[in-house]
Amino acid sequence: MDKIVLKAPAKINWTLDILGKRDDGYHYIDTIMQSIAIYDVIEIKRTRRASINVKTDNENVPDDKGNIGYRAAEIMVNNFNIDSGLYIYIHKHIPVAAGLGGGSSDGAAIMLGIKHLFDIDIDLGGIQLLGKSIGADIPFCLQGGIAQAQGIGERLINLPTINKSWLIIIKPNIDISTGNIYGLLDIENMINRPNNEKFLKALYRGDMAKASKYGGNVLEGVTSSIYPQINAIIEEVLCAGASYAQMSGSGASIFGAFESRALAEYAYDKLTDAYSQVFLTHTLNNGPII
Repeated sequence: MDKIVLKAPAKINWTLDILGKRDDGYHYIDTIMQSIAIYDVIEIKRTRRASINVKTDNENVPDDKGNIGYRAAEIMVNNFNIDSGLYIYIHKHIPVAAGLGGGSSDGAAIMLGIKHLFDIDIDLGGIQLLGKSIGADIPFCLQGGIAQAQGIGERLINLPTINKSWLIIIKPNIDISTGNIYGLLDIENMINRPNNEKFLKALYRGDMAKASKYGGNVLEGVTSSIYPQINAIIEEVLCAGASYAQMSGSGASIFGAFESRALAEYAYDKLTDAYSQVFLTHTLNNGPII
């Protein structure tokens, strides 16, 4: 096999809480993460020249070590003595700087693709262990579905799958620096803190209206203090019929969960008139797809 193609799904944070800050600048988090059906498509080819060449169709994504996908390929090459070269092309569909995990998902898919392309004898847990050194979200993105992530995001508590939930994602025309948002967080005075235990109980009962009482994202207040349109979009999504709406990650994407596909489609038709990046999608119970 000389080529492999994978689909790398985006993610949302159903909830996001911050428990403290580490000496190295990272934060301890407690979040419920969920894969969703918006995908980047990644082609990986063997080449004769022993080098890593990464290209994308998005000018805002770097082609060098600033791309987590490049670092993902590099760690596989270095750990498994791969002497062939790699040409990697990333077709971007997941919005960039959006809180949807596109870079981490690309990295996860590239690691998995290289494992299969070179028939490397390593299991999922082994790849996750390697992956967390280049991105805290990579262990989750490798397995996908739904999980509770703790530590800096690398420690996963596997959760039972949920029934398909229909979603609307809105990415406003602002780009967020995750580092800047975390840097502005006042841990002593956080608002909108979730109760993950009660949120999960409501989620598994399929009661999104009840789940909304226990959900939350502590970074939402920080991001919306800089970009007030975040709160306005959340209200619009709720007014369009969502049972639950909030910001994902550090932003700037907002998602809304709907009781049915029909309600989600109605909201999609209504919101596409106001925003250039609106996605009708649903939850997934898997990670990268080969």
